[in-house]
Parts: sequence; C-alpha cells; structure tokens
Amino acid sequence: MRRTAKRYLLAGMAALCVFGLSAPGTPARAQAPVTPDPDRPPPPSSGSSVGSVPDAGSVPGAGGDIWPEHAMPDGEAAAAGRARLPLTRDQIELLGRLLRQTQQAAAHAREGGAAARVRRLRLDPLAAERVPEIAVRAGYVTSVGFFDRTGAPWPIEAVLADGRLGATKRDGSPHLVHFAPEARWLAGNASVMLVGLAEPVLLMLGEREGVADFRVDLRLARAGPNADPLAGAGAAGFHAGSDVLLGLLSGTPPPGAVALDVEGVEARAWRLGDELLLVTRAHLLSPGPRAAERDPSGRWAYRLAAVPYAMVSGEGRELRAAFLERTDIPQPAREK
Repeated sequence: MRRTAKRYLLAGMAALCVFGLSAPGTPARAQAPVTPDPDRPPPPSSGSSVGSVPDAGSVPGAGGDIWPEHAMPDGEAAAAGRARLPLTRDQIELLGRLLRQTQQAAAHAREGGAAARVRRLRLDPLAAERVPEIAVRAGYVTSVGFFDRTGAPWPIEAVLADGRLGATKRDGSPHLVHFAPEARWLAGNASVMLVGLAEPVLLMLGEREGVADFRVDLRLARAGPNADPLAGAGAAGFHAGSDVLLGLLSGTPPPGAVALDVEGVEARAWRLGDELLLVTRAHLLSPGPRAAERDPSGRWAYRLAAVPYAMVSGEGRELRAAFLERTDIPQPAREK
C-alpha cells in the first residue's frame, strides 16, 4: 500500500509540474523540473522563475521524459479501472443481446439459407450408439416419420422434447412428428414412444451448418402393429438394411450404376456389376431377389442377378419385364 501511495504521490507531483507550472505553448516533455548543474551556465531567463527549459541531456529517461519512471503499470491501471467501474447487471444483459444480434447478422450474411435434405434411415431402437441426428433449424419444419420393416407406418404414442423445439403431431398422420424450433442454434433430444414398442426411440436434434432436414423416414428392423402381411409376397430373402436400396427409393442410384431401359412393366432399372437393381410397384416373382426394400408409397426396390428379363405380378396379372441397354445414347458414344 505504501509503495502504491508513493507512486500516486510522485505521479501527481509530475502532473502538477507538467500541467500546472508549464508555460503556455511549451511542450509537456520539456517542462520536467531538473537539478541545476553547477558546471554549466544557467539558461537565459524568460522573466519567470519557474518553467525553465532544461537541456534534453540533463533529463533522466530516454529523450528527457521522466513520466515512465513514475507512471502506474498498465496492469494496475486496468485493475483499478475495473474496481471503480464494474458492469451492472443491465449492462451485462445489454452486451449479451448485442452479441446475439451480431451473431445472427453474421450467420445470415454468411449462409443465406439452408440446403434442403430428405433422408431414409435404418434404425435399431436398442442400439444407443446409433441414435440418429436430425438437422432442425428455425424457420423450417422438419417431418420425421416412423415405419416398420414392411414399410407400414408405425403410429406414435407420445413425444417428449424441449418445448422450444416445437414438436407437434397431427391426428391424420399418427406416424409423423414435426419439429419447428423457435430460435437459432437450439439443440436437444427427443424421446418418441411408438405404439406397442416398450423402448423409446431417441433422436438427437440440433442445427447443422448450411443444411436442414425437411423429411426423415426412420425404418425399424421389426414388424409394427400395422405390418402388411402380404408385404413379403414374392420377395424371398427380404430384409431391411440395404443402404443401396434405400438410396434407390430416394431417387439416388449408387455410384457406377448404369441405367437400363425397361419394357413390359412400369419400372426403373440399373446394372451394377453382376447385379441388377430394380424399382417398381409390382411384386417380383422370378428370379428371387437377393434383397428388397419397400417405401410407404408401396414401391419396391430389388437387388437380383443381372438377368435379361424377369417375371413380376402387377394389377393382378403376371407380366414380363425386359431389361435393355439404353437406346438414347448416341452410337459413337456407345462404341467408345
């Protein structure tokens, strides 16, 4: 304390010498008092006994400036300022609001919107490490649907989530839950109870940079209360869990798949290596598929051997589907 008081006293004295005793128009650094040198002649008098201008070489410190020797260190000055001028609660809240507004403005300027995304995911409710992450975002509605292994809708019994995430259900679509967050950068989880299922289905909800899920269909690897008993007819080896087939139902063929023309039935087909990929509403009879997936609209996605034709059942009739190389490719391109 004594040392600090001494510094304050010295600083005050120096300030008085500089500002109180200086001659008008004379630079402050030239007004520091010095001890006369007996070996040098006194400077010319200006009519005043105070405020004489010393030679720069006789003033202690660099360039004759004695202020740094008596000034309070920056750390002490900052601490003293904080102690005497603390922020009030209202000021802190104001700074918080200004910070949020700045972040929002920067986010809008940087992004300009979110890219839409539609996904179909396989789900095992007992696998905690595979909790699906849903990209929700303020200003957008995300619809999450639940389906069983046969593609039938699985009705929701209850949804538990933070109210700010805006979870809602509609009576006309009991298998869908909609999320519409109230503000940006909200994050949390949802616990969804499905009818007849003892374990809840868990979802991670939060904002993702530059993307928003508009629709997510979750396919559980078990039969639900509305399972279609004829869903597996003609689909030997049916199982849920083929990412390739789920991609086909979403309109995305796998890399390397070559599109084919289909005659005799309304369908789309691709050749991938030694396999044939087929999407149709008809049931495949022969040959038996290696794997199959079905979406809620009743379309099938099949994986089967690379055959030139197949027998399917559609509209109560047995039809023959022929798979041909695409004819819309120019002849020079085909020869290459």
